[in-house]
Amino acid sequence: MRLDFEQVVQNLSLLAILWEFDPFIIGTPPLGIELETSDIDIACSANELARFKKVTSTKFSKFDCFQCRNSTWQNQNSVIVQFHKYDWDIELFCQTIPTNQQWGVRHFNIEQRLLNIEPKLRGVVVRLKQQGLKTEPAFARALGLPGDPYSSILELENMSDDELAHMIANRW
Repeated sequence: MRLDFEQVVQNLSLLAILWEFDPFIIGTPPLGIELETSDIDIACSANELARFKKVTSTKFSKFDCFQCRNSTWQNQNSVIVQFHKYDWDIELFCQTIPTNQQWGVRHFNIEQRLLNIEPKLRGVVVRLKQQGLKTEPAFARALGLPGDPYSSILELENMSDDELAHMIANRW
């Protein structure tokens, strides 16, 4: 049995190492909807992506399966760092936009609100994920949201908790 994700984050001092990049743990483990194949995702922000690459390469390149690559995500330059430790795949994602404005963090915050409003949604989403859906498509299907699941989830962002509860009640 692998360690709890919080223990892995603590053992590797991930938040302390990444502090200058405004790290935010996202993904399925903190939502309580992880599968055995889930990874630990941490969103970060850096004015200089080269600095992020230097720090993460220095600190994490010794771990198994280490990769550091440039990417483009939502038309933003990004750096993705991946490695494996304590039976977990760990992914660090960094852009130059503030962490709280990144899609992954915004999705996470909405999904957390939805699960707090309707705890039964957790089991439905986990079942859909077990059938092969990614997290956002699983939430979108569970809630009957039309169109692109990633955009559909973001459309819920400005709704109040009462409005979200009403939406869920009407779709279940």
